[in-house]
Amino acid sequence: MAIGNHNCLVADVDRLLKNGFKQRNGDCRPPKSISSALQLLQVIFQSQSNEQFGGVAANHVDFTLAPYVQMSYDKHLKIAQEYGIEDAEKYAKDRTIAETKQAAESFYHNLNTVHTRSGDQLAFTSINFGRDTSWQGRLITKSLLEASIDGIGRYHTTSIFPISIFQHKKGVNDKPGTPNYDLKQLAIKSLCKRIYPNFANCVWTEANEDPDDIRTMFCTMGCRTMLGSDRFSDGKAIRDGRGNVSPVTMVLPKIAMESSSIDEFFIKLDNVIDIAARCMVERFRYITSQSKDSAPFMYGNGSCLGFDGENIYDALKHGTHALGFIGLSETLIKLTGKNHTDSETRKLGLQIVERINQQAKKYSEKYNLNFSCYATPAESCCHTIMTKLKKEYGSANGLFDHDYLTNSFHIPVYQNIDIFEKIDIESEFTKYATGGTITYVEVDGIPDRNPEAIETLINYAMDHNIPYFAINFPINTCEDCGHSDNTMGSECPVCGSGNIQHLARVTGYLSTDVKNMNIGKQEEVRDRKKHTKIN
Repeated sequence: MAIGNHNCLVADVDRLLKNGFKQRNGDCRPPKSISSALQLLQVIFQSQSNEQFGGVAANHVDFTLAPYVQMSYDKHLKIAQEYGIEDAEKYAKDRTIAETKQAAESFYHNLNTVHTRSGDQLAFTSINFGRDTSWQGRLITKSLLEASIDGIGRYHTTSIFPISIFQHKKGVNDKPGTPNYDLKQLAIKSLCKRIYPNFANCVWTEANEDPDDIRTMFCTMGCRTMLGSDRFSDGKAIRDGRGNVSPVTMVLPKIAMESSSIDEFFIKLDNVIDIAARCMVERFRYITSQSKDSAPFMYGNGSCLGFDGENIYDALKHGTHALGFIGLSETLIKLTGKNHTDSETRKLGLQIVERINQQAKKYSEKYNLNFSCYATPAESCCHTIMTKLKKEYGSANGLFDHDYLTNSFHIPVYQNIDIFEKIDIESEFTKYATGGTITYVEVDGIPDRNPEAIETLINYAMDHNIPYFAINFPINTCEDCGHSDNTMGSECPVCGSGNIQHLARVTGYLSTDVKNMNIGKQEEVRDRKKHTKIN
């Protein structure tokens, strides 16, 4: 990671679009149409991404962009009236729909073709939507989902970014009769073809929304980062303009290997948490000792909350410090001989994760900062940590016989388990992971043949307090003729080409080809058991 940068941010795109923003060689005026607004949103994502080492997200983009849909409508209506077009309102509505659709398609194409300053990465971007019930907001959600379904490029392939996240809310879009239920159906159609969108549960017990403040609308960043209450905003869970300053991952199996009893484990865990907290405070102090010129776009334009024009501490203090952890399953096996699929062992697992949550609250008070308990994504450290554990302890009676550690409190990917049981078990842990968590299930078959089954899974997860839910299946595409399905092997059945792209969700986001990931993640993907078959 870049030493001087913070991790990720839910950018305050409402402010940036409303006021315009400055760049190195000029400035961007506030947009006056939906096409300009979506173009500038891509520029915001790109610019913000260049000043941090993690992802950048936007909350409630349907609400954010709805006023610019209205601007486009007003523009088209004025033209229709000036030229005496019959049924001017219908003309304006039709032209606005067409413009929004085209703007959404361009937005998806731009985010998948413009690289960051590292030169070989796309900007890690996420958009949350689905709750605005106005015709303008609904048009935004519909157009973004249709752009996802349509795909990008000449072969209409699945886009990697943005990670789209459907904000599932009871009474708004959860069931037939709610105003945006048809958009949920469209979201499921997109999921069945493109894996995205993921689903954010806006009635999660820790969502802490204020119905009078749209900035508190529950959202996530693509890989799983979530934002809880902010001690500098009267305890409100404002999401817009806040992010994760820095995460630290604690290796729970390492602590277990050094403990001769469960009591000793908790003593050592508290010590490791203390070390992790002090590391994050030290990093925070270094970041906030820098000049505002270290991130001129973010501080100069106010994409973060609370910047006073000079002191970047007043902006980053609103962020979170994530006490992450990895390998709960292996830890429990070491301590008890079983993992948390066993009901008695699960009680101990819950005590461990609850302890991290409690200690996060303790250090929030001690350092007057926002600490959180974080179910680490572990994109690369799952392998590097396991390599070190093997070197130090050997296979440890089969405990470290893989090339990866199990992610956070997930059920091991190689374990056969019923899909609903997996959701049930992981749902018991989610209330503690206020800094972020994701639950995903692996399905077999072709999802779009049975969207009703996919909706059943989504509803079950939402009803069982899963804050962030995703469904995994492979997407294989021939790069020579464009044929795509999720059963194709090493040869295209249409043209015979062996040039096959194997797309999969490796952590919270898609990877263009699993073979480009580290050895541990490659093995993890190979080991994944299907939790159910969709026919």
